[in-house]
Amino acid sequence: MKALLAFALTTALATPIFAGELKIVTVDLQRLLTEYDRAKEAGKQLKERQLSFQKELQGLQLEVRQLAGEMEELQKLSLDNALSRPERDAKKKAFEGKLVDLRAFEVRYDTVRAQREADFQAFASQTNKRVMDEVLSATRSVGERAGVNLILNASRANPAASDILYAKGLEDITEQVLASLNTTRR
Repeated sequence: MKALLAFALTTALATPIFAGELKIVTVDLQRLLTEYDRAKEAGKQLKERQLSFQKELQGLQLEVRQLAGEMEELQKLSLDNALSRPERDAKKKAFEGKLVDLRAFEVRYDTVRAQREADFQAFASQTNKRVMDEVLSATRSVGERAGVNLILNASRANPAASDILYAKGLEDITEQVLASLNTTRR
């Protein structure tokens, strides 16, 4: 990415002689992703889905604890000499049945957990891609309307995530892009 940026910048700076005036601006992509209303909504949706997922798993965990408790009680009763031999045998058989149920439930739990995690990851990826596509589209549109040749990502809050570290005299179009996103994307 950095090599591509350096190549594009070198090429762009070498062509003004032939192409006319070169207009370079910056945008704070991180700020756009933080302050864009749909990005905020997407973040809330992701949190809600994650909480729903956690509640579902907690419900299943409660079931498994109850099943394990029942199984433990049956095991104790199957070993209790105060009970008659036929009663102990019945408890032992019930214990073995609960053990099979517990193992089947554990497999179901693992399957449900893996499926929910995969669903959540797919939803998060799709949601993030949609938001990023909207941000990039609005940035491109604002840049085209302003006659911009090159838009650089200049994150103010996190310079390490930025494509440039210092830019003197370059216009920042973050406000225009943010206004475009928050008014036209409802």
